[in-house]
Amino acid sequence: MRASDKLFILAVAGTIVYGLILILIPEIAAASSSFYYWFIDVTSALGYSGAFAVSFLGNATILVPFPYIVVPFVLGADMGHDPWIVGLVSGIGAALGEMTGYYAGYYGRRLLKEEDKINGFREYVQRRPSMTPFMIWFLAATPIPDDLLIVPLGVARYSWWKVFIPLLIGKAIFLTAIAWAGRLGLAWVESMFLSGNPGSLSSISLGAVGFLLIVLALYMIVRVDWSKRLATNSPH
Repeated sequence: MRASDKLFILAVAGTIVYGLILILIPEIAAASSSFYYWFIDVTSALGYSGAFAVSFLGNATILVPFPYIVVPFVLGADMGHDPWIVGLVSGIGAALGEMTGYYAGYYGRRLLKEEDKINGFREYVQRRPSMTPFMIWFLAATPIPDDLLIVPLGVARYSWWKVFIPLLIGKAIFLTAIAWAGRLGLAWVESMFLSGNPGSLSSISLGAVGFLLIVLALYMIVRVDWSKRLATNSPH
């Protein structure tokens, strides 16, 4: 069995065990929820620096769900804070947080032995200079998990600045919109994005599914023959 197959099976099994532990031992989930609400209160009180900190942490986590956008929303609603600055500061923190996933992939690629497939994926994305930054920006500007693309790009050692710039722009746009939603009192934004309990079954399930999608994306890098796909798509 290939190393990538073993890692894939191990990641799936570990995620299932993780989810079952949180479901069967509610005290663990309750403790994480208590910490979450305490941290939200503290970062909200800190203002702009708190928005940066919570946005960084909320995007640096992969498996553990962390609904961080409550802080930009609350600070945006506070007349003592400028929603534009809240969005920008939160966007910088969020982009830097996402880059931890990029560097995890960058330095963790040694676990994936199929160098030819990884280099083939890198060449595949580099042959599409406009599509990849657009996809990064699109994922960053929406609630869709960015790690699904950011981690594989780190594995392929795609240029960090080509990842960070569209990531920063997208996160700043998204979180500025959240801050302004707080200022304008858009209740539907609050009901959709801010009512999640990180210890609930739905949050645990979403976190586990998101992590498994990232694992699947990494697995596809070393299982798909990207060189063949390049040859097929290249003009004759």
